[in-house]
Amino acid sequence: MGIKIRRRASAQWTGPVPTGIGQISLGSGAMQAPYSLKSRTEDGTPAGTNPEELIGAGLAGCFAMSFGDLLEGAGITNAGVHAKAMVQLEQTETGFSITRIDLTVSGHGDGLDPTLFKELATKAKDTCPVSRALAGTEISLTVESE
Repeated sequence: MGIKIRRRASAQWTGPVPTGIGQISLGSGAMQAPYSLKSRTEDGTPAGTNPEELIGAGLAGCFAMSFGDLLEGAGITNAGVHAKAMVQLEQTETGFSITRIDLTVSGHGDGLDPTLFKELATKAKDTCPVSRALAGTEISLTVESE
């Protein structure tokens, strides 16, 4: 069979949603952060993260890595990729849902033309494992030049 990789994360929560607080931890120990309703729904909250932000980071990181691999496979040298994800949490008739993720990428590389850049960026969006896990959510892609 193929390779199987398992990663862990955990979260704890105390109190009612409006006033409670939680802690999110990565199994690697690379991050431990508080989260709350305020950090989830208000921009500029000084302390804390939220599930949507972590999903966006996971998608941006996975996409950038996949895209870098595709650039290397296409013979592009000195490649660099910068990916950003904007995750939209929306109240719908059935409850709150992540309804859209806008992924934006810019990058560079020796001999990289805009057509190939866009083609490989689209392939990375469609094939990176996190994009595939989020298949029920619309993920748009905007390609920017650096």
